[in-house]
Amino acid sequence: MPRLIDPGSAPAPIALDEAVETLIAMRFDPEEDGAWDAAAPVLVALSANRDFLAERAIAELTGASPGGRDHYGPQVIMLARGPHNWFLRANMWPAEGDAILRASGRAAFFYDLPHDHNFSFLTVGHHGPGYESDYWDYDGEALSLQSGDTAALRYTGRHQLAPGRVMLYRAHRDVHDQKPPSAFSVTLNIMESSGREPWRNQYRFDPASGRVEALLNTTAIEGLMPLAAHLGGGNGEDLLRHFARRHPVDRIRIGAMRALASTAPTPDARHDLLAEMARIDDPAVSTAAIRALAEWPAVRAWAETPSEAGRVHLP
Repeated sequence: MPRLIDPGSAPAPIALDEAVETLIAMRFDPEEDGAWDAAAPVLVALSANRDFLAERAIAELTGASPGGRDHYGPQVIMLARGPHNWFLRANMWPAEGDAILRASGRAAFFYDLPHDHNFSFLTVGHHGPGYESDYWDYDGEALSLQSGDTAALRYTGRHQLAPGRVMLYRAHRDVHDQKPPSAFSVTLNIMESSGREPWRNQYRFDPASGRVEALLNTTAIEGLMPLAAHLGGGNGEDLLRHFARRHPVDRIRIGAMRALASTAPTPDARHDLLAEMARIDDPAVSTAAIRALAEWPAVRAWAETPSEAGRVHLP
């Protein structure tokens, strides 16, 4: 489960601006050892301020806030951005019977959706009883998984993010399946924002099997690749072939291959392209190509038969 942090004795409430100034003055850097423990008392002191969040919400609703809404969805208020690689936000967690949950659905709030995070963040229960989560952990920092791959998830129990409780969610370590709280709840978070997040995979898991059900994050480049494939002609094909072989992120390399395959003029041409990609010295792309090739009955037998080196040899 996320690491519990004891912030010490109850601090005096501080304003949002003071919290930001304190984090800046202490040169908070989420990538440094001990940084999260040092930041926890600041987050708890901000949470002890019972007025600032309602004032911010009213300013958002009246258009008086200079910050504007965040892109996360219906549950987040952006509070402040640090000078480098962190920001502050508030998250709302509707209860089972709340109108917004009935209107938006549980998935909009990540309920019943076991997932990890591709960034670390510190969170404290600010208002309400807090959501409960079933927790697992796994050693995912060095892994690059695709849909269908298995991770060794270890169940660590169900816990509640009660008021004042501080948890550190660790990137590619902590997996949780959140449940709606018994009453409307709010958390405050300090979020890592290093710029690496779009390129690091975030996963939805099936805890029963430990398999990855889906990748949850995408980038703008992934939406543009099909456009380049369908409308870009030779230039688009050349660029996608370059991405498929050279892009530093395996998700992008696989996406480029799939975009190319989607515009192959005939089934045989698609087969030839996937066979070419299956032969390249790139485990991520070659495995994805082999899985796609396995859709052809004639190649299913060899696609499921590993070689002595653990790789499939194409005929």
